[in-house]
Amino acid sequence: MNPIRLRGPADILAALPFQLGYHPHNAVVAIALTGRAIGLVQRIDLPPEEHVAEAVAALLSALGREEPDAVLIVGYETQEAASLPVLDALADACGGLGITVLDRLVVRAGRWFAPDCTTGCCPAEGAPLPEPAETPAVADFVAMEMAPVRDRDALRTQLVPDRQRCQEVQEALGNAVRGDRGDVPARRLAAVDGRAGAVRRLRWLARWAVVCDTSASRPPMEGLAPEEIAELALSLRDLALRDGLIAWLCPGSLPLDALDEDLVDQLRTCLPPQTWHSTPPSREAAVAGRRLQARLAQLCRVVPDEQAAPALTVLANLTWWLGDGALTRVALERALDVEPDYRLARLLDRMVDLAIRPRASA
Repeated sequence: MNPIRLRGPADILAALPFQLGYHPHNAVVAIALTGRAIGLVQRIDLPPEEHVAEAVAALLSALGREEPDAVLIVGYETQEAASLPVLDALADACGGLGITVLDRLVVRAGRWFAPDCTTGCCPAEGAPLPEPAETPAVADFVAMEMAPVRDRDALRTQLVPDRQRCQEVQEALGNAVRGDRGDVPARRLAAVDGRAGAVRRLRWLARWAVVCDTSASRPPMEGLAPEEIAELALSLRDLALRDGLIAWLCPGSLPLDALDEDLVDQLRTCLPPQTWHSTPPSREAAVAGRRLQARLAQLCRVVPDEQAAPALTVLANLTWWLGDGALTRVALERALDVEPDYRLARLLDRMVDLAIRPRASA
């Protein structure tokens, strides 16, 4: 997570949609703060009264592992006081764990309120939400090519399949299977054995090098032919290559020395530099990460459902590593919808539930 400059609660409220990727509605958001930097950000729908304790428990387990200096709790509501039961219960639970609640805020009808203000500095009628253009933290996000969409449904549209392109790729997949090994299913066709398999893997990685290009002169994803997309989709049925690609895209998520040495050599030879990873984090790396995320999302939109789960799971691993939990959830939802038993998607879904995020390696 990249540190941002914060002048106070209003700044956080202006920046929060950029952190989440969309504007929240009827939800509670818990923001872990370390120093003056935003850390873990969690959002959950406002629950009915009988499920308040369950919602609080879901948020609290991750906050406890994060060990923040403090937490800010924000309720987004359309009806007055609708978020207060969760805010009250979560604040009490944080206190029980020794987590300082810096403040509790409520957002409603374009205004924000501070229900715990006792000094009179916060008007009872609330204050208008700050304009993004007037918030320095927002300028940082804009510079990193980040912009929130209207709501979570709008976020889902980023991964809605392009049916015409999917049909073209489906035909290309069928041609590849028939042309290579007769009627062998695509999943078995991805097996790598002997010299022919190694050559096939190098060809696949050359395709991935195009997807992973985040340079200013990167070729548009729309320019990929259906046959190229078919090869990209097929390549991820090679589980060793899929895992190696995730390890490359998300440093620290899987040690490279846990992979086959030949595969690691192929990754290093074929793929471009990891411009999206830097220590300490930099604006340039953040921009590269956003570009890579967008390119993978574009790829997922044109992969037919039958072959989409691996690509969606690779995207979900990257977005989770980058800190975009909202798009991670959307990618996993589609992956598990089209292939409910896809094991890596199920594993990552559980990690997201527990807010277990891989640490980037140096």
